[in-house]
Amino acid sequence: MNTARTLLLGALALLCTAAAVRADENYFGYTYGADTLPKGRSEIYQWITSRTGKADGSYSALDLQTELEHGFTDRLQGSLYLNGISHDISGVTGFSDRNRTNFNGLQGSLKYNLQSVDRGGWGVSVYLEPGYKRYSASSGDRTDIYFVEPKLILQRNYLDDTLVWATNIGGEFEREHDLVTDARESELELEVSTGLSYRFAPGWFAGLEALATSAFEKMHLDELGEYALFAGPNLHYANARWWATLTVLPQLTGWPENKGSRNLDNYESLQIRLKVGYDF
Repeated sequence: MNTARTLLLGALALLCTAAAVRADENYFGYTYGADTLPKGRSEIYQWITSRTGKADGSYSALDLQTELEHGFTDRLQGSLYLNGISHDISGVTGFSDRNRTNFNGLQGSLKYNLQSVDRGGWGVSVYLEPGYKRYSASSGDRTDIYFVEPKLILQRNYLDDTLVWATNIGGEFEREHDLVTDARESELELEVSTGLSYRFAPGWFAGLEALATSAFEKMHLDELGEYALFAGPNLHYANARWWATLTVLPQLTGWPENKGSRNLDNYESLQIRLKVGYDF
């Protein structure tokens, strides 16, 4: 994981460079904004998500995503993601020890803006993301995962656009085939994320973000398998050509509990996400 940590620290150093503000900013690490890229514009993003901490042993995972985004019209944009995943696991109950980095499939997405936040009210968009992953995010076991994720995106700006509030409501329909045990299962994950960010200097925003996530076995809403709540600070910087966002989310509570009030079997103690985007 030394190389992965070096990449994370190197990208984080971008936050220390200077400059002016840009229009199409991505204020949050986990919560999407409602507006879309203008027609003909493109961006490339690098996502780096660190997930650390289980009930015992040593656990560190790193999710790497490279996203290419393009505006097809002023209301419709599409994205293509290439994914990597890395695990460094030792002595964690229920997990095999491993230190490995792998290519983890790809996904695409479409986002359609129903109402722009620039009109002074609520910005509203709908989002759909199908994809395929090759490894379990939690254990790193070889697992074929096919998923579809629909999402409703809401955003409202206040105080002459210096205060931004965004909320996402989504679900992820998954079908998994564990190639180690040959087990097959389906699952529905429901997520609600929200963030509030304030511009405290030209190009700089800071705020708070929260993520509530839950999983239902066999896609039945009466079969709750687990849930967790994360919340923490975020920092965003943008200039005319690129932007960067850092979000730090410790787990506050979860179920089934296995360490204090947290669920460290299905989720991690801490998630840190850095997103860097370049406009072209």
